[in-house]
Amino acid sequence: MSIIDMTEEVVSEIDINAEFTLKGLSVSVYVDEVEVHHNVDYKEMATMMASDKGKYPDEILMHIRDGLVDMIDILDEGVTYD
Repeated sequence: MSIIDMTEEVVSEIDINAEFTLKGLSVSVYVDEVEVHHNVDYKEMATMMASDKGKYPDEILMHIRDGLVDMIDILDEGVTYD
């Protein structure tokens, strides 16, 4: 039991930005005025996912792969090849 019970509400502005770039995935998290930023290239991302069987078992990897194949099909439809 404490002698003083205190409840305080903290309000922060949080913005999360994730985007695919020419080199890979870029993620930025802004909390108030502070930015945390990280980049990972496509091959590194795939290698890390494939080697982490605890987080990404084969069944999950196959679902992710299928989703990426769908993305490729849609991107191919949107690209104009000369």
